Amino acid sequence: MANKSVYQDFNADALAYFGLEGDAVYGVLSSLGEIDEVLCTQDQTTYEKINTILTVPTEDGTTFISKKKAFILPKCTVSQDRLKAALKEHGITVTNDYTLADLIIGHEDISTHRLENSDNIPSTIMMNKLWNYETTKGRHHAIHSKEIAIYNSRLEVIITPRLTESVRYYDLDIETSLYDEWMLTGMAINLAHIIDTTNVSVIDPETVLHSSANKMILDEQLLTDLKAQLNAYGDDKALALKIIPTIDYTKNYHLLWQFAHDCSQITYADNRDKDLKYWIKESNFTSFERRSAQDMILWLEEEGKLDTTTFRYLEPIVRREISIHNRDLYTFKVAVKKEYQQYLKNKDQ
Repeated sequence: MANKSVYQDFNADALAYFGLEGDAVYGVLSSLGEIDEVLCTQDQTTYEKINTILTVPTEDGTTFISKKKAFILPKCTVSQDRLKAALKEHGITVTNDYTLADLIIGHEDISTHRLENSDNIPSTIMMNKLWNYETTKGRHHAIHSKEIAIYNSRLEVIITPRLTESVRYYDLDIETSLYDEWMLTGMAINLAHIIDTTNVSVIDPETVLHSSANKMILDEQLLTDLKAQLNAYGDDKALALKIIPTIDYTKNYHLLWQFAHDCSQITYADNRDKDLKYWIKESNFTSFERRSAQDMILWLEEEGKLDTTTFRYLEPIVRREISIHNRDLYTFKVAVKKEYQQYLKNKDQ
């Protein structure tokens, strides 16, 4: 039975499948002083193949609902509670054992920007680029418990501040320089092997959330309510912050734009709320806040998302911002350009 830790024993079949059986395994010192194992390779092609297997969806919003058990990859930017609720609508449960899952919730946050110059290696990272690291086996006469653990592991352990904050770097015996390596955990290799050789499939969090019947459409009444709640305190504000992540940000872009201009303070709300942070990022909330009404119209047109309702809401705002000078000598006539006049007509006209 597998657990949620990214540090799993390497499956020999998985290593052979990806041609990694000859690559070196190193130790990583945990915050608890334990030694976990990672594999380091210079085979960037295989590294990227494994990353693609784990992150690129193989199911869409209509096909994944036939699955029974889902495993959420570590560091998902959507909370487990929210994904659980959305999956439950389709009779899918969430498991902490990836070997029991037939559906993987994959995402690109399984790795980060390259780790470099002996930075600590986060315990939730499944795979990552390493640049400029060194290893040590520890000394047989070591005194500190961390270095004793390294020596007893019989592994070359990657040197990070978790070690050097307790043992001076200059006292360590250096073994290997990991200058330009690709690091893979047991979970990354084992799970990629399962996905690539069985009927286990991958779906992204966004598709799962948009399949939920509990999504809310932002209309003018909800916008008014949210503005009032966010300007209040206590329970009203907390309720609004919980409602926002359930709003469907693929509809009513004019009201999303208005919401961004009226309630930009939500970007400074509790940054521990994963669902709110995810919604702000995916909805382009911060970008909408910076756009004028005209910029919003032009962006929507470029994206193929401009419609009559949105145009007729935003265009009068643009019109109010028109500035005309030299009225003493000239008369002016302002009209919507011909290519935009189609958006002035109701759909039934």
